[in-house]
Amino acid sequence: MFLYAERAARVACESKFAVQVLLSSGNDDIAFIILNPQSAEYFPREEFIARKLRSVGVCGLIGLKPVCVFKEPFSDDVVHAIAEAFVAYIGTLVPGVTAQMTAELDRKQAGDFVQFAGALWSLVDPR
Repeated sequence: MFLYAERAARVACESKFAVQVLLSSGNDDIAFIILNPQSAEYFPREEFIARKLRSVGVCGLIGLKPVCVFKEPFSDDVVHAIAEAFVAYIGTLVPGVTAQMTAELDRKQAGDFVQFAGALWSLVDPR
């Protein structure tokens, strides 16, 4: 089993785009800090403290697949909300990436059906 730091470093290094996820204790306020040093944005420490945000993980974009690693367990609703916020954030920074992700997902789902149908067709008839 890998430690959080190892998994987070791997996501950050393998991603085209990675962010540190900051979340409030009530899970109702979120912020992202870009981890790419060439395009790092400034997030004032005062704002971090005033909003009572804590670092909870790293999200990255590996290929067109969003990947998240968290320091602590969250409910499915919180994970889903973080993932949606991350995808929306990427969409605001990189025009067209959301359309690319949707097209890739559609293509993979279509491929999954083709594989399923092929496997179904190759089953031996028990009659």
